[in-house]
Amino acid sequence: MEHLIGYIKYFVLPFFIVLTLSLAALLILKRVFYQYSLPYKHMIIRKSEIFLTEITLSKPDKNTLKYRIAKFKSEIPIHKTWCKNMLIEDLIRMKSNLKGPAAKNILLIYKRLGLNNYSASLIRDFRKYKKYEGIHHFQLLGYIPGISLIKKYLFSSNKIIRSNANIAYLALSKGDWQAVEKLPLKVTIITTIKVMDVLHSEKIPMPQEVDQWIYSKKKAVLKLAIMVMVFYNYRNKSAEIINLLHHKHLGLKTDVIIAIRDLYLYEAEDVILSLYPAEKLEIQFQMLKTLSIIGSQKTLDFLEIEIEKQELKDLKLKMVYCYNCIDPKSLEILGNRDADTQKMINHIRQVQI
Repeated sequence: MEHLIGYIKYFVLPFFIVLTLSLAALLILKRVFYQYSLPYKHMIIRKSEIFLTEITLSKPDKNTLKYRIAKFKSEIPIHKTWCKNMLIEDLIRMKSNLKGPAAKNILLIYKRLGLNNYSASLIRDFRKYKKYEGIHHFQLLGYIPGISLIKKYLFSSNKIIRSNANIAYLALSKGDWQAVEKLPLKVTIITTIKVMDVLHSEKIPMPQEVDQWIYSKKKAVLKLAIMVMVFYNYRNKSAEIINLLHHKHLGLKTDVIIAIRDLYLYEAEDVILSLYPAEKLEIQFQMLKTLSIIGSQKTLDFLEIEIEKQELKDLKLKMVYCYNCIDPKSLEILGNRDADTQKMINHIRQVQI
């Protein structure tokens, strides 16, 4: 026992004391270095902002532009990672605000500074977050030569990498959907948002393949097909969209109901009314919202029966709202029959005011 106490006293405790002091000293030195280098970094950042602003406003010829880029490169610590990241962020920000020749100059600066090689190295990095970063550089800067590298990750086993690569490839290729069937279902919400953004920002024409996508057995492809059809207000496959109301996947069924609403597919009313009783509550909510847009006298006849017998307050309120959207005058009759219904009518109309 005394031997153990002596070992702890003369070896373990001194080791931890020295380790603690070393870590503390390291943190202090790191902080001092950070404070010391901060003015220098700010100076480089300011120099970069001035250079990029002057280049884009003066619009120099190609030879002058190359000379000024080379001169700027020699004046900054381009070998430092923080400097490369700072420059790329500035270029992305400026690219999003510029059009025409000025935007092309951004890509020339990107290549002349060797930043395209840095982005490529990030994509090749084994760390996933680095890959995302490099892929986004190519996408946001519109670096079309980067397609060949991104293409290697279209079928990646990692779902997030695959999703990001597909979105970037779609943007850079201006509508090549060759790997669409590999889009992962579990990131479809994020992927959908990104695809919508790309379709809008890049003004990509509607893919002809959408007519085949709607027959796919893969839920991710079906979701994408519906999203694209809504975006382009494409109603040629309305029967196929309506048929997907029978699909078992809850998320896909929700997307279909929303698409019917957005595309004003009035012919879906009968199918929705027939399926409504057997659906889960969240689907019934969506169905009522859609029926408030496409519903006719058939929906009113259905709701007149359902409202009177419905005991679930939230669902009854949705029914009353739906009825009010289609025929507010006839709803007064239901209100006169039931005080609870009348309260809901008053509530809905007060909110609408």
